[in-house]
Amino acid sequence: MSADKREQPARSRVWLFASLFLLVAILLAACAVQPEPLASAAQLQLGEQVYAQTCAVCHGDGGQGHVLPAAPALDDSEHAWHHPDAQIQQLIVLGGPTMPALGGQLSHEEVVAVIRYIQTWWTPEQLQAQQEFSRQYPLREP
Repeated sequence: MSADKREQPARSRVWLFASLFLLVAILLAACAVQPEPLASAAQLQLGEQVYAQTCAVCHGDGGQGHVLPAAPALDDSEHAWHHPDAQIQQLIVLGGPTMPALGGQLSHEEVVAVIRYIQTWWTPEQLQAQQEFSRQYPLREP
């Protein structure tokens, strides 16, 4: 038997195993549990409205920031995603050195909605890291 004929079954097995591996990988990816969305469509719509009415004047329509010099970007270009939910909530409600306190103006529902809306601008990796921080410092109930 020639060497070429002996190699043929070995090549067939390699292709078979490679094909099976690829099929299993595709099936696992298709069946992977997708994370639950952080907000419903209605909550995101509310967040978008609150953002447009309250936040965009300083932080920009798309969260690009620096419409006012002291207003940082809230999109994925700067560091907003480094802060856990509770810290973002506190900044919105109580204000900060250059941020006005909006707790008297916004309901708890509106604060949470605007946080969830801002999070839609972050990359999946940024959001995942931010949510890991937020497990230690979750949103506070009123």
